[in-house]
Amino acid sequence: MATAGARAVRFAFVGCGIIARHHLGALKQSSHATAVTAVVDVNRERAENLLRLLPKTQEESSTEECKVFTSLTDALRWGEFDAVIVMVPHHLHEPLATECLQAGKHLLLEKTMAHTVESCQNILKQAEGAQQVVMVGENSIFWPEVQKAKELIESGTIGEPYFAQANYWESIGSMTFYEDIPTEDDWFFDPARAGGGVLMNGATHWIRPLRLWFGNIVEVVGTLGYPYKLVRQKSESLAHAMLR
Repeated sequence: MATAGARAVRFAFVGCGIIARHHLGALKQSSHATAVTAVVDVNRERAENLLRLLPKTQEESSTEECKVFTSLTDALRWGEFDAVIVMVPHHLHEPLATECLQAGKHLLLEKTMAHTVESCQNILKQAEGAQQVVMVGENSIFWPEVQKAKELIESGTIGEPYFAQANYWESIGSMTFYEDIPTEDDWFFDPARAGGGVLMNGATHWIRPLRLWFGNIVEVVGTLGYPYKLVRQKSESLAHAMLR
């Protein structure tokens, strides 16, 4: 997680749930010098649990001490970090991103960028005028199979592609990716906080590779379905789309 002699890039983790654990695992495997110097969560116990997962080498170093906060505002006031990874419900992305950018911090914002188009546009507008690095954490473009397909397309090995199909499904009743299966009142199932259902929370992973291979989308024809609505999901749980 840190390289001898190199100045570590210091991170603040905002939101200390299961996604934070995946990011921490990635930092541990990184060849670059990194350190987590702040963990932020409204649930202090959850933040302290993440703190315990930090590498022993960091825990023993007084120069890389990690502090626990229950608000981003307090963490930014302290300010001993270079970049922030925001991993919270979608409706909180815009205000937290605004705080980070105004404080001069680099920003990695977990996908989905925000819960509404307006919020996304506001974030993009701020990012365009910022001196910091701003990135949305859409990792699918780095998947080996996606990069291999890109290589084959660009090299002409498979000719000029004119069509690609992506399929995504997830069993909401047994979501093993999460620590606990979300309950009916969880933000994950609330369109006002999540911004949508299956398209917003999972299908974006497949839309992004299509854009990587074919370019930006100029036209969409699609339909949404709600077969899971009566059970738990209040947003779309079924979607079909054709993209050009």
